[in-house]
Amino acid sequence: MKLKHVFLGIFASALLLASCSNDDAVEKDVPLGAYDNGVLILNEGNFGTPNASVSYISNDLTVFMEDVFGTENNAKELGDVGQSLSFYEDKAFIVLNASNVVQVVDRYTFKSLATITENLKNPRYSVVLDGKLYVTNSISKAVTIYDAKTYAYLGTIAINKTAERIVTANGKLYIMNGAYGSGNTVTVVNPQSNNAMSVITVESGVNSIEEKNGYVYVLCGNSTKSKLFKIDTKTDTATSIESTTLKKALNMDIDGDKIYYTQGTGVYAMALNATTFSETPLFSVKDNSWSTFYGFGVIDGKIYSADANGFTGAGIVKVLSATGTELKTLAVGMGPNGFYSNN
Repeated sequence: MKLKHVFLGIFASALLLASCSNDDAVEKDVPLGAYDNGVLILNEGNFGTPNASVSYISNDLTVFMEDVFGTENNAKELGDVGQSLSFYEDKAFIVLNASNVVQVVDRYTFKSLATITENLKNPRYSVVLDGKLYVTNSISKAVTIYDAKTYAYLGTIAINKTAERIVTANGKLYIMNGAYGSGNTVTVVNPQSNNAMSVITVESGVNSIEEKNGYVYVLCGNSTKSKLFKIDTKTDTATSIESTTLKKALNMDIDGDKIYYTQGTGVYAMALNATTFSETPLFSVKDNSWSTFYGFGVIDGKIYSADANGFTGAGIVKVLSATGTELKTLAVGMGPNGFYSNN
């Protein structure tokens, strides 16, 4: 009888432990801060004025907060011209190009952690690879390197041509050598081989670069054609598709298994493995001259469109479905230019 009681006790304990374990699994997804589980909107502000800001909208579009950096840091100014933002572990790196600064914050609470300034010369975009922060610089035409945990300056890679958007794939850096409609190359840097460099020639009007599944996609658009390159990062060779009827494609973003892009006032989409461009828009937005699509992004099937409103007032962000149904309209900071999933 005593053995029977012992067995029953062990069995009951096992059930209790299993129950607790299952409960823990269910409750695991606890927000890491006020700005977790949402989208960060970077607003560049007016050139010459340190009024860049970051807005937040929750994934379900029910919670919106403006100027989260100032809110969480005693009204501290973020800086002059918020250019781009990147993540590494629990950190966000916000590049301010006119201030020559990278602000480092906790990505979930937005508390300030550090300010990087050394050797930045009109910084543009950043990415982290193997614990190092790489920042492209417009004036020096170089990439500066920092420790992503201590923020110490580690060195500089001279690109000697336009150094703009940057992504990582297969342990290498892919740097877009074009801005404002010019440029036709991508520089590849291999940090594992003493920063050995090679150049991939694409099409004039290179404007967007994205990594997906180990491949690098590069969108180019000019007055005669649009061309999409797919780079095999094992061999650094590229294949491409083009359209001579759909010209000046811009703003590529990849979400799931689709490539999204804009042309004029239209939003387009095609499959990752498409062999031709889609030339029929999913929908179109209202034309507001150069302010239209000042920012563009696609996150979890929702399309985010930013109108800079001519820098005459608050920027306008619209969140839309894939068919163009308006899900939310937001008045954000001055000059919204980018959207970043913070999950």
